[in-house]
Amino acid sequence: MKSIIHSLQKSIRIGFVPLVDCAPIAVAYELGIFEKYDLRVELMREPGWATIRDKMAYGELEAAHAPAGMAFALSWGLGVLRKPCLTGFLLNSNGDAVTVSSGLHEEGVVDPSSLADYIKRSGREKPVTFGIPHLFSSHHFLLLQWLKPAGLRPGIDFQIMVLPPSLMASSLVASHVDGYCVGEPFNSIAARKGQGAILAESADISPLHPEKALIVSGEYESHYPEHHRRLIAALAEASDFCESTSGRKEAASILASSRYLGMDEDLIRTSLLPAQSSNPEFLSAESFHIFCDPGVNRPSSEKANWLVSHMRNAGLLASLNERAPTPLGTIVREDIYEDATSLVLAKG
Repeated sequence: MKSIIHSLQKSIRIGFVPLVDCAPIAVAYELGIFEKYDLRVELMREPGWATIRDKMAYGELEAAHAPAGMAFALSWGLGVLRKPCLTGFLLNSNGDAVTVSSGLHEEGVVDPSSLADYIKRSGREKPVTFGIPHLFSSHHFLLLQWLKPAGLRPGIDFQIMVLPPSLMASSLVASHVDGYCVGEPFNSIAARKGQGAILAESADISPLHPEKALIVSGEYESHYPEHHRRLIAALAEASDFCESTSGRKEAASILASSRYLGMDEDLIRTSLLPAQSSNPEFLSAESFHIFCDPGVNRPSSEKANWLVSHMRNAGLLASLNERAPTPLGTIVREDIYEDATSLVLAKG
């Protein structure tokens, strides 16, 4: 506990992975919204979700932008040191896509059925392999859901490889993977360079699915509940800002800086403002990212059950049969969301 007390005397350490959907955190930091809520924040840019997971587990972060499923993996000790964690705020919904290599696309692969046909006729020795950024992320669940109607089975008809988001596009070019399901901008990067084709968007696979969450340690919530609620209130205000056209333009400019993605601003706008992008054909959903809506930000039991159901279907919960897991209601905290968002209203 000494580490968290020492940290909060200086600032709260929030980890993030440089993706477009870290926009609310970046906006809250750069536009002074954290300061408005009397918060001192230190942003920690991390290369991938494994680093976020490990730093949360070992107390090197108090909070993180992370796949919502990671709160369960940490709390239940699945593939990581057991560390009680929770979420009182979901940062966004949708925002992912399935991309395949240009070579696979040229072979006629445009959907799961044509992929199944390709696998049957290709006779290739190396199995078709898809990249995902984390076993407990929505990308894993969305990919399995997308492929299931074609009868494609993981480990039999195709393989799954876990990669940091930033390595997806380069792994596609190097033929380490044949496709991937990941967040932006790594689908648009492959499409822009002619190295891959976007075949499906997550909004079409599972509309309004839970995506990233603000995950915090149980220690932080236990010892600093009022601080935690102000943190959520600040992010709720930033999320609302990110939902407007002007806010998305500002977010794209912020994310383009080296502190965050360090990429071309127009590329980032491809998914934030698809209708206004110079490459609108790459992503078609009118609301590819959704940052602010009670149905999106509220960490409800329905969203928790969606995540747990998909974890079970992916075979990730087998070890839980040996022990009683932490109840869902202690991991997904709708009561904290209610308390925190009332502070946004009070601030006006």
